Amino acid sequence: MASRAERRNALLRRTRLFEKAVSWSRLATVLVAAVLVWLSVQERLFSLLWAAVPVLCFLVLVVLHERILRRAHRLERARDFYRRTLDRLDGDWRAGGRPGSRFGDEHAEHVYAADLDLFGPDSLFLMLNRARTRGGDELLASWLLRPAPIDVVHKRQEAVRELAPRLDFRERLAASGRIARTDLDPEALVSWAEGDGRPALPGAGGREFLVRALLGLVAVANVLTVTGWTIWSWGPSPFLAVALPQVLCSLTMRGRFRAATDGVTRASRDLNLVSSLLEVIEREPFESSRLVELAKRLQSGDGITGARSARQLQRLVDLLDSMHNAVFAPFGLLLLWTPQLAYAIDSWRRRHGDRVAAWLGTLAEVEALASLASHAFEHPDHTFPTLVEPVGRQRPMLAGRQLGHPLLASEDCVANDVHLACPPEDGSHAGPPTQCLIVSGSNMSGKSTLLRTVGTNVVLALAGAPVRARSLRLTPLAIGSSLQLTDSLAEGQSRFYAEITKLRSVLDLTDQETPVLFLLDEILHGTNSHDRRVGAEGLIRGLLDRGAIGLVTTHDLALARIADDSAHSSLRNVHFRDELENGEIRFDYRLREGVVTRSNALDLMRQVGLDV
Repeated sequence: MASRAERRNALLRRTRLFEKAVSWSRLATVLVAAVLVWLSVQERLFSLLWAAVPVLCFLVLVVLHERILRRAHRLERARDFYRRTLDRLDGDWRAGGRPGSRFGDEHAEHVYAADLDLFGPDSLFLMLNRARTRGGDELLASWLLRPAPIDVVHKRQEAVRELAPRLDFRERLAASGRIARTDLDPEALVSWAEGDGRPALPGAGGREFLVRALLGLVAVANVLTVTGWTIWSWGPSPFLAVALPQVLCSLTMRGRFRAATDGVTRASRDLNLVSSLLEVIEREPFESSRLVELAKRLQSGDGITGARSARQLQRLVDLLDSMHNAVFAPFGLLLLWTPQLAYAIDSWRRRHGDRVAAWLGTLAEVEALASLASHAFEHPDHTFPTLVEPVGRQRPMLAGRQLGHPLLASEDCVANDVHLACPPEDGSHAGPPTQCLIVSGSNMSGKSTLLRTVGTNVVLALAGAPVRARSLRLTPLAIGSSLQLTDSLAEGQSRFYAEITKLRSVLDLTDQETPVLFLLDEILHGTNSHDRRVGAEGLIRGLLDRGAIGLVTTHDLALARIADDSAHSSLRNVHFRDELENGEIRFDYRLREGVVTRSNALDLMRQVGLDV
């Protein structure tokens, strides 16, 4: 990786030097042309045509300079791709990521998004996402928010395994195109392409050839009459006779022209990135079933691929954008530039518009899969989970060995085994399979982190990504959590009311077909101990009776006795503990059997200077 980054950096340095040489050469040709023109004016040269030589050289250098700049930008993004990968391999997974904070705002009421830190500055989405398009961002976010069926997960796993070692392909995805990324709204582009409620241009379809031919003839008439006025002394009358009907027609048709082009106006840079990424995908040979399916969606019966079609649209939009150039605009008016381009763009939409959704969907899915593949490549110690389809009345299950939180640094991550509705493989627990773990422990001992560890790995597993575990077997699960709660002064809502509302949403999940994995942190600690005990036991019993599995944390020892006193033999007590050494509290974050035997609240209070 380091050698690849250095090679790209060396190429970038050479390209930058070449770009400077071409830039100075452009300036030199301008100076030479100016000198030749001056000599011609002074009649020291036989002909002014000598100045055409440096002018032609200048034009060639302009085109060459633009290509060199594009190459430099690609090399710069390729170098940054490897540098960010190296940073992530060193543990800095925040390097170059996008937090997806807007998804957190959009899904503020989601049943587990906030609890598991899916979005935001220190989030799972930030660790995973490598997409360069808005569609890729949105699709990856939806995978984290909505668990996929087993067959879909298996196809994603197969695709991720294939893409993980393909560094060259993922480099091209990261470096192609003029711009680094685009926020082009895929829904808006699809809506325009499919022509939802858009008024048709006059003659579009059957008589379009005649209309466009007429526009061409009128443009020729405009040029001819202006030339006659300015050079051949025709006067303004012929030009005005041709121009006035055009002005009236343009005012009448302005709304229809705008409607034909509104969805893509000034989007050429975005379309360049989309077409470049589609071209990268089309050129890559795939083997996994899902990637082969996606590649086929970019082909069409007429032999025109998605990349080629998008490039055609980009060129049309580039030409339309020329009207924003103050120098070209007067000539564009004479040539009827906007009407002619509006017809051309509308013609493109009618030929290819019904395929735009498939192209953008394919691009988004490949970007999402490449994001998961990059994560898999950067974490070779992570494993792909095994998903088990429940058979008949088989309960949901989760068997995780050495589960660790994927966002924690290696030196800070302590892994633990979690087995729900299945016996531990080492036989450490006898009796019926555990359906619910009651996790007790003192403050800061790791209870909440354990819940997030289980939930986050399940999210990854059901999105098709590898998980941070030695092994993980599970059935499809719908996650319901209650970890992060706040009161609301504006809504007149107490923290306790916010919690019971969240618990109600977790219970409601059990009405769905997919079994529930519940993760409840410090359950009902906003009320008195008697009500907490009665309410917690009733809620847990209700969840278990409905076939759910999960974990409940508490530092209330009375609440931990539910597992001992309950009629449910599928509840089990586990705990985290701490030790006081030389006045300092130490945690080992290891999960142990039974109920915790000591509290550290007073010790923590004394550590911060409270006199208790």
